[in-house]
Amino acid sequence: MKTPLFRRTVAALTLAGAALVLGSCSELKTDLPAPAAEKGVHEIGWNDPTTTAFHGKVLKAGSYDFDACVTCHARALNGGTSKTSCYACHTSYPHKVGWSDTSATQFHGKFLRLSMGTLADCATCHGANYTGGTSGRSCFTCHASYPHKTGWTGTVPATSHGGYLQGKNWNLTECAGCHGADFKGGSSGKSCFACHSAYPHSEFTLAGGHAAWLYTKGYPLTQCKTCHGATYDGGAVVSKSCMTSGCHVDAGGVKKTPEACNTCHGQFRAVASDIPTAAPPKSVLGDSLASQHSVGAHQKHLVAGALGRDVKCVECHTVPATAFASGHIDTQLPAEVVFNDTLAKLATANGTYHPVPAYVTATYKCNNTYCHGNWKALRSTAPEAYLFAYADSVIEGANYAPAWNGPTTEAACGTCHGLPPKGHLAASLQICANCHTGVVNGSGVIIDKTKHINGKIDVFGTQRPF
Repeated sequence: MKTPLFRRTVAALTLAGAALVLGSCSELKTDLPAPAAEKGVHEIGWNDPTTTAFHGKVLKAGSYDFDACVTCHARALNGGTSKTSCYACHTSYPHKVGWSDTSATQFHGKFLRLSMGTLADCATCHGANYTGGTSGRSCFTCHASYPHKTGWTGTVPATSHGGYLQGKNWNLTECAGCHGADFKGGSSGKSCFACHSAYPHSEFTLAGGHAAWLYTKGYPLTQCKTCHGATYDGGAVVSKSCMTSGCHVDAGGVKKTPEACNTCHGQFRAVASDIPTAAPPKSVLGDSLASQHSVGAHQKHLVAGALGRDVKCVECHTVPATAFASGHIDTQLPAEVVFNDTLAKLATANGTYHPVPAYVTATYKCNNTYCHGNWKALRSTAPEAYLFAYADSVIEGANYAPAWNGPTTEAACGTCHGLPPKGHLAASLQICANCHTGVVNGSGVIIDKTKHINGKIDVFGTQRPF
């Protein structure tokens, strides 16, 4: 049996031992070093572009080999065991499979077009000016003019795309890379024609020339001014003048604005000797053969002395004050033939017979015109010296309806008034010159066409109204 003393002794020793142990632990704790900071996988400066350890520089030095990255970030680099996606900081990098393939869904052009990222994302690695940055890869290595710089869509030659292309002698190969071979969008989705429907001018070839293109588009000449200047003679962006071709000059070679009449209506001349064989009359769509109804007998009417006096455009058409006047280029072909107060409507028979001329589009024929024999001369009002020529109470023309685009036989002598005219004293063609002196010779050839189809009766060297 243990005594109380024994128990007190054991307790005392136990407390003393405990105190010794606690005191010893306290001293050890005081001497321990502070816990070291947790060390990350990547080195210090991994996310700092100014350090040599920056991950962009490390990848660049390793030719952008991502094999070490995929261990933690997964093959898709979207997190993996690290739970950290590379795309958390830069949305478009690392570039995915197909990034440089225009046919791939991940093509970088489509990425930008579909607003899945912006050029600011590219600038992070390629630099603010896209010439390399920390990546060392310039965007301009593959496409020299993209990303487009500030002022690209402006009109300042030094920064605009117009000035850039002018410096490239209008070689559009670079543009086709993103905008497509037809420049209607391509991988960029941006059509060049969204801003200027006439350029690139490849559209002209498809339409059959720029004259045909302008016609089908309603003559958007204001778009031409955007590049070629307010007078079409070269602007700030494009120094090329529209007025260097044969269309945009007059008979003397002097420049004429594309809004001038002869730009669309061809080189119709006022003097026969001024018609160069290299520049025949033409229609607004470029036709130049007289067999085309849009060309036809225009030149025969407009040239003084071809058939008679020259006919002014206003006699058959309403001539606009300006190219863009209502009723001019805002209406479809064919051109309206209106027969204003002209020779075609000349009243004859002492002012009692009024022709009602008309042009029939379906047949291309002029009907009921004074010019082609719709006239009458009354014996009752004729001077006594002329009465012998009347075989009836009236002498009248044949009221011929020639085809505008017919052969030269359409204008043969006698088609409009007979040889001689109906109601006229019988006579051969050779003796016409006996009375119509100075108009026709003994062979029946008109020798002074100013006295032919001029609204007068020319007999014995004098003229009088019908």
